[in-house]
Amino acid sequence: MTATPTPAAPDGRPRTVVTTSWDDGHRLDPRLAALLDKYGIAGTFYIAPRNLELDPADRLPSSGIRELAERFEIGGHTLTHQRLPLLSDAEAREEMRAGKAELEEIVGTEVTSFCYPRGEYTPTHVGLAGEVGFTLARTVRRSTLVPGAPLETDTTVNAYAHRVDGPLALRLARLRPWAAAKLFLRWDELAFRWFELCLKNGGVFHLWGHSWEVDARRDWYRLERVLDHVSGRPDVAYVPNRDLLDLAVR
Repeated sequence: MTATPTPAAPDGRPRTVVTTSWDDGHRLDPRLAALLDKYGIAGTFYIAPRNLELDPADRLPSSGIRELAERFEIGGHTLTHQRLPLLSDAEAREEMRAGKAELEEIVGTEVTSFCYPRGEYTPTHVGLAGEVGFTLARTVRRSTLVPGAPLETDTTVNAYAHRVDGPLALRLARLRPWAAAKLFLRWDELAFRWFELCLKNGGVFHLWGHSWEVDARRDWYRLERVLDHVSGRPDVAYVPNRDLLDLAVR
């Protein structure tokens, strides 16, 4: 892999930051973590320890969560992965609080990052996230190199091909139809394009997804291509989500 130098910001902080995050707490998370380890990529695993959308056999057990926590940040994802806007404010707060408390009991350290289940939330939930002790909260909004507000942090690329990305692909391909088709059909190619823009202009390249979804779509090779492409670059910071708060790249 050929390294591409990235100029530093005037105050010495890296202009380009790479972070990743992975949702739900599935038993396949260790396989994904092994790929992150292989390429030296930091990540945050957002876990709902009693996720009702997963068969109990598919949930990552406490022992697996503890093993991940030895190398990666563990983030909250509520206790049971319920859709927050469908709950009362009191129920939503308890979902956030209880999920955080259970994870902290498992890993033995404070959990300060959070991800809204399915990316569904209201301004009330932003306030609740801060109230229960989270300092960063991630959304599922994509297609930006500027994360935004700490409790409404946006992302760059999802490890999944979204069929609504046609206009985005056309814009990134500078209106060249053949190039746009490639970006539209292959999320790994879309990730390459975003990363090159990040190297050129600075910002945060944030890749996120679900281990179970990567497996269901047989996209492990695409994920590995992306991790290989973005890894090992000089003057690039590879950080878990929580460290975005310290890099002043918002």
